[in-house]
Amino acid sequence: MKFKKFNKKFLKSRNFVVCVLVFMLVVVCTVNYQFNKQGMLETSSDLQEYEELLQADNENIDVDKEPVKETANENLKTDEIKVVDSNKNEADEKVKETTANITKEMVSKENMQKETYFIDIKMNREKERGELIEELDAIVKNPASSQSSIEEASNMKLNLVKFREAELNIESLLTAKGFENPVAYVSENNASVVVDREKLNKDDVAKIFDVAYTQTKLPFENIKIMEYKR
Repeated sequence: MKFKKFNKKFLKSRNFVVCVLVFMLVVVCTVNYQFNKQGMLETSSDLQEYEELLQADNENIDVDKEPVKETANENLKTDEIKVVDSNKNEADEKVKETTANITKEMVSKENMQKETYFIDIKMNREKERGELIEELDAIVKNPASSQSSIEEASNMKLNLVKFREAELNIESLLTAKGFENPVAYVSENNASVVVDREKLNKDDVAKIFDVAYTQTKLPFENIKIMEYKR
């Protein structure tokens, strides 16, 4: 009888302990879950903040890249402008140089002493003009040249054709008027004419002026007439 009572008490106490242990286990699991949940939330929050930080950095990088591109483009445009201006100045200088060289050869006393003066002057004129045309062609074909530079170089080439035509017309008309071996050089603002005469009278000068003016439309003060003095 006593054993049964003891057994019942023991079972009751054992059940109590099991219940307590189960309860404690539930509490521990609950607390652990809450901690894990909190940790996950904090981790998720940190991860979100990290992603936002990366996104902000990427935006800053993109923003920083744009001025670099613009600066590079501005530098490229500046370089192109320099190239174009260089080509333009070079063409202008070449035109002036060509005019100066041909005029110098025409008025040279040393050249006028030569029997081949008229042939030499015409050959030199064509040589200088040919070099000038090559310079202008180089500007037209240069990928770095702007449209305005290309148009200007093309207009210069057209002017050279007109000048050459005017020169041939002057020489042909003067030959028809009785002047032997005339040679003419025409530029944008000036014209020079040399005829195979040691002395020109007023009528001769008037005829030459009339022909030169008709072909060039230049004012008389810009037309120079010279005698071939051996």
